[in-house]
Amino acid sequence: MTLRRHLINTKYNITNWNAGRLEVGVLLGILANIIPTMFYMIIHIFSDEQLLQRIRTELEASAIARSSDGSTQTLKVMSMRAYCHLLHATFKEVLRHHALGSSVRYVREDILLDGKYFLKKGMVVQMPMGVMHRNRHAWGNDATSFRPERFLADGSEEGGKNVRQTNTAHAFRPFGGGTSLCPGRHVATLETMALAALMVLRFDVRPANGGDWVIPEPRQESMATNVFPPEKDVRVKVAGRAGAEGVKWSFSMG
Repeated sequence: MTLRRHLINTKYNITNWNAGRLEVGVLLGILANIIPTMFYMIIHIFSDEQLLQRIRTELEASAIARSSDGSTQTLKVMSMRAYCHLLHATFKEVLRHHALGSSVRYVREDILLDGKYFLKKGMVVQMPMGVMHRNRHAWGNDATSFRPERFLADGSEEGGKNVRQTNTAHAFRPFGGGTSLCPGRHVATLETMALAALMVLRFDVRPANGGDWVIPEPRQESMATNVFPPEKDVRVKVAGRAGAEGVKWSFSMG
């Protein structure tokens, strides 16, 4: 992938300076955003026993292929994306809660928005995701609550096309929007969902101290990122699920 990017940069006469700037953007997506997103995805699922069991049931019914003797199980990544609606809704709700960056636009011409907001040419407009993602007019009175079901078709049950997204598209911008919409959003979605799926299917995870789960607040490090890392580590005990001993796991894009 790195070589391919280099060849494209060379083909279109991208200078080394600008190529380096583009590479920083790639690293921000791969490291600065996806890793904390995976952390929050896993902790939100394992901290809610009911959600955990529902996602396990969904995955086992729709996204797992088993060998005839049961010794090998394969996670079908595209089936997971297409049919595991609750897992996908959980990913979106994680982003709604934890994507706190800002979209930025440069005003190219004087413009009056909604008949009352005057933006002068040359101004820079920032649109903080955290404000949009907690807007009660868009998300309801439970906007500050973690509830993946809000992204499901009827707001409560698994299955069906996501229709809620249509009503809240203006208030859900974890990947930005318009011409700067993140081109790697599909890869980020699949790899985060796949890791969470394997963790859910293969392991039991509990707080190391035996107490209740505490989901840490984010630690703001840079406005260049969207999902900030947790302000502190969470110590856990990880054990293989009973009955899954000796099973070999693999991926397929089916």
